[in-house]
Amino acid sequence: MTDLKRQPFAFSMPRRNEAYGQASLKVEQISHAARFLMDRAMDVDVLVLESADAVTPFIPAIDELCAQSIDSNPLFEAATLIAAMTHLQGKSPVHVALIWHRAESVARRELIGLFPYFAPRFYMGLPVPVWSIWTHIHSFLATPIVREGFELDAIRLFLDFADQSHAAMVRFPLFQADGAFGPALAEVILERHLPMVETERHERAFLDADMDGEAYLAAHMRKKKRKEYNRLWNRLSETGALAFEVSGNDPDLTRWLQDFLQMERSGWKGKRGTALAERENERAFFEGMCRSAQASGKFHAAQITLDGKPIAMLASFVSGRGAYSFKIAFNEDYARFSPGALLMMKVIDAFRQDPRIDWVDSCAIPNHPMIDHIWAQRRQMREVNIATSNRLSPWLVVYSGKVTRIVDLVWASLRQIYHRIRKEVERG
Repeated sequence: MTDLKRQPFAFSMPRRNEAYGQASLKVEQISHAARFLMDRAMDVDVLVLESADAVTPFIPAIDELCAQSIDSNPLFEAATLIAAMTHLQGKSPVHVALIWHRAESVARRELIGLFPYFAPRFYMGLPVPVWSIWTHIHSFLATPIVREGFELDAIRLFLDFADQSHAAMVRFPLFQADGAFGPALAEVILERHLPMVETERHERAFLDADMDGEAYLAAHMRKKKRKEYNRLWNRLSETGALAFEVSGNDPDLTRWLQDFLQMERSGWKGKRGTALAERENERAFFEGMCRSAQASGKFHAAQITLDGKPIAMLASFVSGRGAYSFKIAFNEDYARFSPGALLMMKVIDAFRQDPRIDWVDSCAIPNHPMIDHIWAQRRQMREVNIATSNRLSPWLVVYSGKVTRIVDLVWASLRQIYHRIRKEVERG
């Protein structure tokens, strides 16, 4: 397979060949669960689920697909996807494209791909039908789920479906560059000579420790910094009974969630109105994701307590052979002790000792001021826009790349102005 980064942009019209666009796909849409007959044989190439309710009959098939995918994505697992579609949809309706294996010898077709997508009416000010893999306010990953060994077939069929549906362009945001999906997407782009542009590339902190926490920190953190954090832990322990705890299958999840939401709300996120508890739909999504993960044995909760009360908490989710650190909160009354950083150091051993977990994705923004100095490895994330056979599509790809660069420059300037203003306000 080829590497997508070797083709930052290619401008040539898509070729119509046997694998691309000649045979019409069998497509069926299901608006809600009652429209699907559970005992019938699957005889379509693409099944489009138009609501969270419509996803429910396919929970076992989606769970089995996720288990057979090299790449993992907890946000696209059935329970979390249903919670997100229920609570986090915007103005553009979200559809889930289930891609089925087309082999003639298979009596009941096999699910080989899951692509949640939406198509807003406008894209960058233009009234064009652009499809995008779905991301929402709490998305940290948007890698589609594809069955191992069928990555190319799943991607080809989804692009065929978009082309047959007259999409002018297809966007793949926030996907993991390595693994199986990224290289497979690159191969399909090259084989079909598809115009494409990369609109985003960044790295984020990643944990892949083959040593205990103390040795890991000694290998990747300056000695002076380690001594400072040890001093903070010791000073904090002088104020009360200090402990690090890990749970996940604790039956009192309701109490844990209440503590977490209250702690997050009491800090700067609450002051800015961005805490989960400030918005009912976001709170419901988070609680639903935690409860479904606990029910399936995939919830990982870590915390630092002082005299039995949590002062820093971390919610993570196991998926595939890894874990994703989704949300962290800490009591800002103890900010001088850096409880969040202490928690992220203490949890290294907890992740390493968990037999379910080989690695951990921080899910953090690039250049995060805290976690980047603690977890040394990096995961590369990408976003690309790909043309269809629409005659305007190659030009739209070029346009999207240029506008994205302009928007990035504007936002960078605005962030600098914002931080300067904040410093002046805090001084004065």
